[in-house]
Amino acid sequence: MQLRWKASFSATCLHAAACLSEGFSVADQALATNLQPAADGLLRELNACGLPVEKTLSLLVSLAAEYENNRDLIEVTATRIVGAGSLGDASISRLAGCVADLETALLRQSPALVDDLVVRGRPLREQWDARGPGLMRQVARLTEQSFLASECEIVLVAPIVGGHGRPHLRNNRVTFEAVLANPHATLPETLRLGWLLAQLNLDLPCYSDLIAGPRLPQVAQLATVPLILSAAETVELTTLSPETLSEALTCWHLPTDKADQLHQWWDTYATGNTRWAVALAALDTMING
Repeated sequence: MQLRWKASFSATCLHAAACLSEGFSVADQALATNLQPAADGLLRELNACGLPVEKTLSLLVSLAAEYENNRDLIEVTATRIVGAGSLGDASISRLAGCVADLETALLRQSPALVDDLVVRGRPLREQWDARGPGLMRQVARLTEQSFLASECEIVLVAPIVGGHGRPHLRNNRVTFEAVLANPHATLPETLRLGWLLAQLNLDLPCYSDLIAGPRLPQVAQLATVPLILSAAETVELTTLSPETLSEALTCWHLPTDKADQLHQWWDTYATGNTRWAVALAALDTMING
């Protein structure tokens, strides 16, 4: 897996808006207070334009590091969601202005953000280089070689939540909050990054054809938790147990009521010879009926 690392001011703005919209507890209350009016303005404009808020924000976060021009970012995002020409110039201009308002608010709060993210990224890269490649090799052994993306981009953003990230399967990219220290001692950030990276190829037809589209993100997030914890035993980062599984679900913002089912599913998979794609479909049936 070849990784490209990038720090992004724009992605931080939109990631922050998404976190506020989703109701996450923020690590920096002053920053959240400063960004909230601009984030609310963006949400109101998305609703006024008839765009699905959660889906649109997720795609904006995913694409933000690619586009320096906010109008281009809005046009590409809207085209992917509702089709080319579905939004008029006035709507595109208003949405681009909302993103610019977010950027202005963040710049006022953190004028040296990108330089700070570069500094924060160095220890994360060093930690990854020490254990990450071995971690992902074990993931491939536990699943199949084609399960891992051959390359991806890691977009570093400010720690709005204090340890959060988003996989963007369509773009082979993850948004990753650059924290200065592991927020959870028993779950180092290398594991959280590995968990996000392990999800990126789950949109391949050999996996996604067996799982209904709206349920794929949930299955991807849950299936890769015991997978990454089991792989972590090889590089001595943690062990897989009911306790660490429950802790990971909590720390990585996943539903903890699935812990018992998830542990049972992994035990069945790890002791059998079921193909990974079939195991994923079985997990989908187990948690969704």
